[in-house]
Amino acid sequence: MDLSERLVRERRARLAAERLLEQKSRELFAANEKLAIHARSLSDQIVEQRQVVKSALSQAETLKDQNLRFVEDLDRAHTAAVMAERRLWDALETINDGFAVFDSAKRLVSANAAWIGPLDSKLVAPGCPYDEIIRHSAETIIDLGDETPADFVARMLARIDGDPIEPVTLKLRDGSWIKVQERRARDGDLVCLAIDITEQMRIWAAIDVLPDGFVLFDREERLLACNQRYRDMFPDSAPMAQPGITFEALLRHGLKNGHVPQAIGREEDWLADRLAHFRAADTSAENTLANGRVIVESDHVTPDGGRVGLRTDITAIRDQQAQLESARKAAEAANRAKSAFLANMSHEIRTPMNGVVGMAELLCDTALSEEQRLFAETIRSSGEALLVIINDILDYSKIEAERLTLRPEPFDLERTIHEVTMLLQPRAREKGIDLMIDFDMFLPTRFVGDPGHLRQVLTNLIGNAVKFTEKGHVLTRVVGVDDAEGTQTLHVTVEDTGIGIAPDYLDHIFGEFNQVEDERNRKFEGTGLGLAITRRLIEHMGGAVWVDSDVGTGSSFGFRITLPVAEDAAPVQVPVSVKRVIAVDDQFINRTILERQLAPCGIEVTLCRSGAEVLERLAQDPDYDVVLTDHAMPEMDGVQLLDHIRVAGHKLPVMLLSSNPTGLGNLAHDFAAILQKPILRSDLYRHLQGLTAPAAEVAPPEAPPLPSNLRQMRVLAAEDNRTNQLVFQKMVRDMDIDLRFADNGRLAVELFQSFHPDLVFMDISMPEMDGKEAARTIRSLGSQVPIVALTAHAMEGDAEAILAAGIDRYLTKPLRKTAIEGALAEYRPPEARPPVSTPEESAA
Repeated sequence: MDLSERLVRERRARLAAERLLEQKSRELFAANEKLAIHARSLSDQIVEQRQVVKSALSQAETLKDQNLRFVEDLDRAHTAAVMAERRLWDALETINDGFAVFDSAKRLVSANAAWIGPLDSKLVAPGCPYDEIIRHSAETIIDLGDETPADFVARMLARIDGDPIEPVTLKLRDGSWIKVQERRARDGDLVCLAIDITEQMRIWAAIDVLPDGFVLFDREERLLACNQRYRDMFPDSAPMAQPGITFEALLRHGLKNGHVPQAIGREEDWLADRLAHFRAADTSAENTLANGRVIVESDHVTPDGGRVGLRTDITAIRDQQAQLESARKAAEAANRAKSAFLANMSHEIRTPMNGVVGMAELLCDTALSEEQRLFAETIRSSGEALLVIINDILDYSKIEAERLTLRPEPFDLERTIHEVTMLLQPRAREKGIDLMIDFDMFLPTRFVGDPGHLRQVLTNLIGNAVKFTEKGHVLTRVVGVDDAEGTQTLHVTVEDTGIGIAPDYLDHIFGEFNQVEDERNRKFEGTGLGLAITRRLIEHMGGAVWVDSDVGTGSSFGFRITLPVAEDAAPVQVPVSVKRVIAVDDQFINRTILERQLAPCGIEVTLCRSGAEVLERLAQDPDYDVVLTDHAMPEMDGVQLLDHIRVAGHKLPVMLLSSNPTGLGNLAHDFAAILQKPILRSDLYRHLQGLTAPAAEVAPPEAPPLPSNLRQMRVLAAEDNRTNQLVFQKMVRDMDIDLRFADNGRLAVELFQSFHPDLVFMDISMPEMDGKEAARTIRSLGSQVPIVALTAHAMEGDAEAILAAGIDRYLTKPLRKTAIEGALAEYRPPEARPPVSTPEESAA
């Protein structure tokens, strides 16, 4: 039951009590009047009967009986009146509102406890004048605010002289509120009600401090109440917002004064639409007022069929949204500028790197000594490492902008790990660190994933391990479990024996630009991006990364990803012909890895810790198929062990496992095979199999003879950089093609029309006319000649823009000779000779 229903019920109870009191008063008055008339009649009869005593005696008893009956009736009427009065006051005492009656002289007749309670019962008693009670109340319980007691008393006394008497709301000093209602009775008495409206006033006080406008209408759409915020929102309509005015009248007043600019010229249509929404009370309407304020108006149906409305000023929100939109556009512009800068930086670095890597690759194809080849390979691998750094920066930019795209394809995970490890082998060899790979024997090696980004992750983790390890080893371990059908959950860990990480730094080691800053690692340089990129890449693949570390002992970085097994995954060919192997290595982990790789193949593996132990074993049992020996061991290395084995008369093959096979020189010919550590499992199996059962060579099918009247393939290369022209020319110098160069896109278009090439290699960034515009111009001439872009752009979206210009495919700089050969072979027309001759064609 809400407050309004309670007030209605109590008011009905009071009115019933008043009617009952008035009815009983009339009955008592009538009884008294009747008794008085009857008494006078008896008195007259007694006077008349005194003269005739004898005649009256006969009727005396009858009159006496009648008089007794009347007395009894009077007693019963009096008792009933007393009971009715008691019941009335009992009822009045039970209500929470105050009730009092004053006579026509404005003196208190009676009052219930709720009325007397706040006052001093010793001073306020029946007979107390009304003005004294008002004066006492002003001095003790009424919160007058700025009003003086004298003014309050004068106002209250003047009020009761009115007809009707206007109700008044008073605030008491204890914080409660009462509403005083008074009415005069027909006999001049004054009936006073003091209704407690504290809860109602609290509700309205809460509504009044709402930040939104609040308005209440009845079922006839007449205004019942509104808070001050509502009046402040519509200041011009505030004087009109009085109880009883209709919602439509308020709207028309606003339209008349131009409060709603969007309604000007279509006032009636706007009014009809607004009234329809108000009556449906199912949507919110947004209006912009003439003062620029934006107001959201929402209306809801009340249980009695009325409407309660909320008016929310969203001007600040709209301003904030405009500021955010402006900031977003500024951020997008800055992001575009950053992307353009990164693209230009990539292009400017890749262009000279094309010369470095390309020339190093060409140099490797020439006759070189082992030392010269090492230098050339180092130049090439260093250039490619620099390209990895460039790609790291570009990838971080893509990750930051959430524009990184994964490109899944089948790949060999074990070989990928091996290639990364071999790339880092020179750095590890300089520090005397062993690089090891422990790939679970029972795992497939081929999966479907993004090998480029996985290679990047592995390079970061293994590279960091080598960087922070001064002695010992770095072990890459791969284990996995079956997940859903056709997928494997892989756990890859990189363990090292380096300086370790303090527990305080473990939480932020994967953050951007974060590095452990202490006296042990200040000599190590780096940007702090590697691990951040690693974490973001693995999370982008749906995996997770972690780290465990002990200071001074080493660290273990790992990640978990789930990859589908490639459909072409085939079991690694095992060396079935090898039965017994003796393996020697001073490192326990290396011996364990060799045993794990060989024992599941049915091979009996004997592990030794030194060359002396091998010689002792062979002396006891020489029936072994092969010896696997480490190169660098204390006391007796692998070369010395081979010499001792041969001196002892043993003829079994010896395979050397070395981290630096280039330093052997002529001694390399004495070994059955030399494998560079860490050993790729398939390479180990292939060499072991080759010791006893070399694979039969399958003769390739003979190619059909080529016609003798074929011409050279005409190739046009548009490239403005002289170094890149030289690199390209040297890469194709042994190919049977007719090559022409153009220094820019405009010359390329002109030369195209006179040379009529079979294939166009098109650089993208060139002066006067770039490659994309040149390609569009060639296509506009109606030519469908294949165009292959040579680009140093590697940002996301570059490929789409290049292909949209009419270019068939693109090659990213630095160029690879194999990629150029592939493009020439793919687009060679039938009437042209193959650019690259096969050995059979050369022999013919």
